Amino acid sequence: MLDLAGDQAPWWNMALDRWLLRRCEAGDALPVLRLYGWDRPTVTLGRHQDPEADRIDLTRCRRLGVSVVRRPTGGRAVYHGRGLTYAVVAPIPRDAGTVADTYRWVATALLDGLRDLGLPVTELGRHKGADAAMRAACYAAPSAGEVALAGGKWIGSAQRRLRRAFLQHGSIPLRDDSEPLAACLDFPDEPTRQRWAAALSARTAPLVQHLGKIDPQALIAAIQRGFERRHRIPRWQPLDTRSPELAEAVATYCADPHWTLLAP
Repeated sequence: MLDLAGDQAPWWNMALDRWLLRRCEAGDALPVLRLYGWDRPTVTLGRHQDPEADRIDLTRCRRLGVSVVRRPTGGRAVYHGRGLTYAVVAPIPRDAGTVADTYRWVATALLDGLRDLGLPVTELGRHKGADAAMRAACYAAPSAGEVALAGGKWIGSAQRRLRRAFLQHGSIPLRDDSEPLAACLDFPDEPTRQRWAAALSARTAPLVQHLGKIDPQALIAAIQRGFERRHRIPRWQPLDTRSPELAEAVATYCADPHWTLLAP
């Protein structure tokens, strides 16, 4: 199934992805590719991330009009501004014995499609851990199976793998969001904040150079083609989101302070 949802509320995006994963695990849903945006500036946290330990400043976020929600997948903080997010929900492929294998299953489709746009994309290799000062941010630690652009991390991904199904999220920024993310964290002073943002920016892809002329719709179409070709998907079926069970799941996600930390 395919969902080109446009910009949606943060809790809607996350609740829908978790609901789809549960349905796929239960065996009553087809594989889904969702490509969507966010209807407001948002920081997403990994499902086990401690916002206090990682200095997520909810007071600053509220003042800046930034929502904060948890993803049902892992990883660290990501700022969602101008950009695209993908979510893949699918049964675990027969030849994907490990989490790394399912990361690679997704990455090969992304790379296949993005190369249609002439982008110098590659798959990142071994994990490179972030130092303690940078640990709050997803983009501080490139990992195997993620996508690099011109040598810098571009598509940050996180996964939740159950017994029979998996959900993988990926953020595809169209600009450098290091400064907006830094604005949402607690620092002792502004020079420290600026140095942190500059250090994070140095680890990410040079987006302005390569994406200035890329139409977001062309990006969506390329990713869709990559999954069709790589995984032999002959025809997408549209995703129906009118289920009463889904509406209840979204309301629960929004009302639970564990999942929706801040909804300005």
